[in-house]
Amino acid sequence: MLTSLIAALVAALPAGAPPLDAIPQTRLDASLRCLLGSYRLPAGKSVTITGVGGQPRGLQYTLSNGQFGPLREDADATYTAGTLTIRFAPCGTGTIRVTQDKLAEHGIRLDLIEKNTTFTSDGITLHGKLVLPADGRATSAAVWIEGSNNDPSTDDAIWQYELARRGIAVFVYDKRGTGASAGALSSDFHARARDTAAAVRTVRRLAPGIRQVGVIGGSQGGWVAPLTATLVRVDFVIAAYAMAEGPIAQDRELVEQHLRQAGFDDAAVAAAGNLTAITERIVRSNMRDGFAELDAFKAKHADAPWLKAIQPRSYTGLFLKLSTAEIRSAGPTLAQGLTFDYEPEPVIATIKPRQLWLLGGSDRQAPNAATQAILRRLRLRRPGIAVVVFPKADHGLIERTKAAEGMATAYAAQSFEVAADWINNRKLPMIGTFIVMPAP
Repeated sequence: MLTSLIAALVAALPAGAPPLDAIPQTRLDASLRCLLGSYRLPAGKSVTITGVGGQPRGLQYTLSNGQFGPLREDADATYTAGTLTIRFAPCGTGTIRVTQDKLAEHGIRLDLIEKNTTFTSDGITLHGKLVLPADGRATSAAVWIEGSNNDPSTDDAIWQYELARRGIAVFVYDKRGTGASAGALSSDFHARARDTAAAVRTVRRLAPGIRQVGVIGGSQGGWVAPLTATLVRVDFVIAAYAMAEGPIAQDRELVEQHLRQAGFDDAAVAAAGNLTAITERIVRSNMRDGFAELDAFKAKHADAPWLKAIQPRSYTGLFLKLSTAEIRSAGPTLAQGLTFDYEPEPVIATIKPRQLWLLGGSDRQAPNAATQAILRRLRLRRPGIAVVVFPKADHGLIERTKAAEGMATAYAAQSFEVAADWINNRKLPMIGTFIVMPAP
């Protein structure tokens, strides 16, 4: 959720340190974009193909059991991932051959309807795409709001196909400065909310027969989604793997999480609280104040073992690895206007649309114990807030699962079904591998 700042600043780390998020300024090659979509396989199975990481030649698969991963391009329109091989027929045919564990199956691309368009926000031209079910009929539409990564959503977002094949129209758009959208990269939540409000208006223009239009925000997009509801009429808000606290609280909780997982005690956590108070001052001042205190803290605790346990997934952990000069010179620009002082709870408490929160119970990037407590409290006076927790899911509602070739990554079981059923029918399943927060 803070990864746009972290990714940008991490370039200043010593050589060999891996970036957490690239900032691609590219799109998927046009010759591959026609391969995107969902393909029907035998026995009710499917595979969905999207772009990945903004890479010009990068494709990703998602199986109907939720398992997903990047595909490696081989010769002759063939892509592989472990024991999985996908061979694409020429674009016009819409067919593929999927081979896994020596079982070969043919797939046919669903005839989802896609309408590419442009729209403007703050005078900036943005590129978007409306994806409709194959019959063109949908009573509901959702605007997808990307997280802190800067990948082109119109190529890479999985939700556009997973919801569309379940009867929900989905509008995706490339954030400012990404994909085919103009403008400069921005993590200003208010600017992002204005862009999303313009996207909602675009959906109503493109599909005037749709009865309800809402927003789905993932990660950082979960901060933007409720804000959007203050600018334009929406019928529902979904916040996925998001927080009901702001970026500063996220950083503080990540630091504590790192220390607890490393086995440090309350004394270390208390000392780290003094550190996060300093880094809070730095980000609130747009990287202008607090550096003398930070340098003094680093010097005083240089030999403290707990200090080394703080990871650069938090901006505090990143500041520990960078010099004052590096943070001062690069920080304000690379933070992309991120709204560090944003407090989402008052917005969540007052917006009118019904809300659904989809949380990972093992989220290591957006710790949500406090978020669950806030939502539980708000629901006492706002029963229109529904909360579903997937206990084993990490950030992105992603789980590690066992596969034939070892461990694999998969979206939490039923996560797309839960969202689709709630959007269309206002219902949540009573059973599953998740926890529905009981009614107030």
